[in-house]
Amino acid sequence: MNELNLRVSSAVDSYPFTFSGTLLQVREDWRSFTPYVFCLLLSYCDDGKKKVKGIKHTVIFEQLSCMAAKNYIGGEVLRFGAPRKELPSSFREALSAVCAKVGEWSSSSTASTIHKQDGGLDLVAWKRFPDRRIGKLILFGHCASGQDWDGKINELQPDNFCSEWLAGEKSPIVKTFFVPHRLSDEIWAHRAISAKLFFDRCRIAHWVKNDEFCDGTGQENLKWCETVLERLSS
Repeated sequence: MNELNLRVSSAVDSYPFTFSGTLLQVREDWRSFTPYVFCLLLSYCDDGKKKVKGIKHTVIFEQLSCMAAKNYIGGEVLRFGAPRKELPSSFREALSAVCAKVGEWSSSSTASTIHKQDGGLDLVAWKRFPDRRIGKLILFGHCASGQDWDGKINELQPDNFCSEWLAGEKSPIVKTFFVPHRLSDEIWAHRAISAKLFFDRCRIAHWVKNDEFCDGTGQENLKWCETVLERLSS
């Protein structure tokens, strides 16, 4: 009962249920709450049930995380995770594009990028000032949509990433970690030390509007949810 109350207060209007203290009920049509429902299904299903032909649920989760990060800081965002669509597929070229967009760093000319995909960096979000100078809020985010998220919480270390792949002065970077799960207070308190800025299911859903998610994925999020729910009901 306590956990349900926490979900209501954490996700607010993005929570697809109402809870009276004893009764849990679905609010309207679940299709109006796809940010939460998508994360719920990712968290609940095993790997086999998550696979939908033609749809990469891991990429959709990264897209959702990008929207949450962007809206949270009120800034801009780029999805860096492979396979890339918004940025060049080449790791080195993608880094150069990020440097140009963010207005920080330069790609290291000495670092080898052979076979490198994303270096654990799934998204970069930032909020610039009108003067466009160095010294802004920057987030480096890693997304872990599977049950093995705990083993990935330290894969991205912004300082190490910059030391290896980027050169030049840089603004302070906040490490950010995104999971589609709900965690107990005990686990949260323990793992938040490593995650730094931690986004769970409720935090993500709270910061992303349903229409934004559907439009941003070309309705693939909805198609994926419908397919997985049909599997679970059969």
